[in-house]
Amino acid sequence: MTQKKCPQCSSILECGVDQEACWCFDIRLDPEALKNIREMYEDCLCKDCLARFETNVVNQKI
Repeated sequence: MTQKKCPQCSSILECGVDQEACWCFDIRLDPEALKNIREMYEDCLCKDCLARFETNVVNQKI
């Protein structure tokens, strides 16, 4: 895991995206929220800040 500083609140967070196993993979965002986050921030947000953008997306099998 890599330590990073949240660009929103300055908290230290553990990023595991390089190991393909990160807590952020469990956060469900709709495409518009993800677009907004990418426009506002250049790096990872901490769990608390990212969860503010989380939506109640239901996984559907197609």
